[in-house]
Amino acid sequence: MSRSFWTLSLVSAEAMSEAYGLPSGASARAVYQRIPVVTSPGAGPLKLIGPVKRDAFSARDGTVTSLGQVQSQPFRQLSTHTPRRQQSGEGGDVVQFFSNTFYSSEKENAVIQVVRIGSLYGKCSVQWKTEDNSAQDGKKYRGAAGTLEFGHGECVRSFEIQLIDDDDFDSTLDFYVVLSEGMNCIIDSSGSRSVVMITDDDMFPSNKHEEQIKEGSEDELYGVGWSLLFSFMGFCFTHVPEIRWKTCLCLLLSMLGNAYYLSTIFLRVYLVDTVLDNITPGTAEKLWFPGDRNSTSVAVGLAWILPNFILLGADYFEMAVLEMGFYIRYHLRVNLFRKYLNYTEQSRQLVPLQDLKISMMEDIPELVSQGYLIIFELWSMLGKIVCIAYFMLRKHPHSAIPLFAYPILIFIYVQCTYTRRLSLMAKEGEGQSDTTGAIMHLHTAQRLVNYYNANGYVVSQFENILRRQRSLTMDLKSFEFWNSQLIPWITLLAIGNYMAMSSRVVLSGNTSLGSFLATINVYKDLGDRFTTILRGFTSLSKSISPLCGLTLQFSYQVDVLDRSETFQRRERFALDWLQTRASTGVSPDDIPIVFEDVQVAYSPCMNVATGGFSVQAPQGTIIQIAGPHDSGKRTMLSLICDGLPPSTGVVLVSPHLNLLHVPHLPLFGDSMGVFFNLHMISDESQYSPEIYARGVHILQKLRLDKRWIKDMYDAEAQALHKASESSHDAAPHHTLWCYEEGEEEEEEEEEEEVDLPWTSKLSTSEKWRFQLARALLHNPHVLAIHRPVQELEGEVRQAVLSALQDFVQMRGLDIEGGLDRFRRRPRTVIFTTGSNDRFEIADYVWRITPGSGVIVEKCPSRGGRP
Repeated sequence: MSRSFWTLSLVSAEAMSEAYGLPSGASARAVYQRIPVVTSPGAGPLKLIGPVKRDAFSARDGTVTSLGQVQSQPFRQLSTHTPRRQQSGEGGDVVQFFSNTFYSSEKENAVIQVVRIGSLYGKCSVQWKTEDNSAQDGKKYRGAAGTLEFGHGECVRSFEIQLIDDDDFDSTLDFYVVLSEGMNCIIDSSGSRSVVMITDDDMFPSNKHEEQIKEGSEDELYGVGWSLLFSFMGFCFTHVPEIRWKTCLCLLLSMLGNAYYLSTIFLRVYLVDTVLDNITPGTAEKLWFPGDRNSTSVAVGLAWILPNFILLGADYFEMAVLEMGFYIRYHLRVNLFRKYLNYTEQSRQLVPLQDLKISMMEDIPELVSQGYLIIFELWSMLGKIVCIAYFMLRKHPHSAIPLFAYPILIFIYVQCTYTRRLSLMAKEGEGQSDTTGAIMHLHTAQRLVNYYNANGYVVSQFENILRRQRSLTMDLKSFEFWNSQLIPWITLLAIGNYMAMSSRVVLSGNTSLGSFLATINVYKDLGDRFTTILRGFTSLSKSISPLCGLTLQFSYQVDVLDRSETFQRRERFALDWLQTRASTGVSPDDIPIVFEDVQVAYSPCMNVATGGFSVQAPQGTIIQIAGPHDSGKRTMLSLICDGLPPSTGVVLVSPHLNLLHVPHLPLFGDSMGVFFNLHMISDESQYSPEIYARGVHILQKLRLDKRWIKDMYDAEAQALHKASESSHDAAPHHTLWCYEEGEEEEEEEEEEEVDLPWTSKLSTSEKWRFQLARALLHNPHVLAIHRPVQELEGEVRQAVLSALQDFVQMRGLDIEGGLDRFRRRPRTVIFTTGSNDRFEIADYVWRITPGSGVIVEKCPSRGGRP
């Protein structure tokens, strides 16, 4: 039977004092004890920790005072009066996750908060469970499921999911928690799924080199290059899925080839010294078929051929089943891609896009082939050398001297050339990065170059880059040429010396002719094998350079830690806000957006000279931020949505709110079509007729219903619809567009004349409205928009303003299959304008004035929306 620890806690000071015997006024700061309760089997490895004190937000000075470690915090609202925001209709209160994203390090368990919004009357419950994403159950966390029960008056409940702390590196992984089967409550579909992000504190490829990695220099890593490479091999063997057993099996199968190779050496000797020797007495009795040399020679031929069928089968099995390169490349590429997406701005500056491309397409394949897969070739060559050594020591030990000379010379040579090789490779890599960077920069700046007729200058710069790269490439090629001469010359000298002693060793009877000829071939094979060994160790040393670069890229800072700190600060704020007002019947819908003594050093109107500013934005309102150019309007939006930290003070938003910042510069996925850019989905499993209809309605609302836009939208929707039919029966796709007579033919003629990327057909106004349509479809709780109507006028401006007003009043636009308007969370719009712009839809105006900071004006025409 599994055990879990359910949390029971009360918010009011009176209830806490009575329950735990604490003095009046001290209960809110008390540390509670854990209360174990046995749950039913199947609840999973869940531990819900008893109530503990939380950090408190001080509204007076805008700071966060740490009072204890957050573990869980359910709230019970004990007021006896009816809350002022009563939910209408049947079904009771609304339950959702307290945040769309929760953060936890792998050294601690993930604490998940669930919030209940409504009257809080009576009891209700929901089922919850975990689902895998990049984090896998049993590897990064312990999958669980259970029931979360809310008592009468309880607003927030918590449960805890056990994470697995290991010493293996992973980029930030995540899994889902899902709510379902609400009893006496309704589950908000937009808040029924949350992602849990797990930050990893381990180093790639091993924590063993943490000191050198933190130095941030490739030179430091070169000093421990071989150790770093062995750690990478261990990482691939133990951490990449399916590699462990495949590696062991491949090493075992390679011994079949070595066994066959050894047998062929003895077959050659037997063929010359026994089967073909009809002069020496007694050889006839040593034949496999005594007295029959013809049958024996046929048997020798079959013994040479038939084992190859077994080896062919083993090679095919290794190629088809035991292929490992893809899995290692896949693992490294996905982790680097995920890491790059979470980079901080400083980290992105350290890894330009061209370096990321080189790492993905060249460094990782080179590292996998030369830093891990090469060990199978080396293992096979070492096995063959062991076979050669066995033959030479058995037949004539004095001829085995090269066996000891080769490895000693190779070891000395690799050590002497190691630093030089890495230096040349690093310089060549820099030249290659410069070339790729020049091409990528040209792609982004081509129009600028053409406008200013700078083609000649750009070409000359590119020629200079190529000339420098050729010089670096030739230095490396020259170095590699002389390296390749070492083993062949040793082999040449060894064979020549052995031939010079041929009369002594054969005519004196010390060895047979067959053994002598086989030994010459063995010397050649030995040289070839040690050439492969040297090439293998050279490849290993070459792989250290991309490994060092990749190691640094995996070590750069990500913004997940900053987002986690922001989330924890906002979570403490929201919980403390609810706690201090528990007796007044408030709900999470009443938690405002708070700016407390905020200063931004580089902003001319929000720095020390203005003394900072403190304002609050109530949920369910429209707020206009007005001010002159360069006054910090966009900065205020970034402070709310992007987690931009102020120089002083604090900006706090409840984590249950979904925030979306819409910049003034339109953003598009140029390689994707209209439907994807609008809905941000390209998977048929996410398509539904409701999604299609919402897109049509909002495009029409914002006057984006041109014929060619309709056709592209319908065509892409139809393709997704047909793809979804393969998995389930679906209703026929219908268009909701209304076409005017003659419109189709006219637009089709225009499309035949012009074949341009679809985004180039949009005007500046249409691009911006398309971006706004995407934001409205995303349906955030807080929509922060930079200059939405700055360049618009007339009916188009009114259409945009009307859409924003409806978005707030209806708590979302055209929401199909979700909660009714009265149960949905309030929607808030914050948008920026110029100093003199006035809009009737605004409830409040935050006016930014130089020298005075931010002044809040309540619009008399609106009176502030409740």
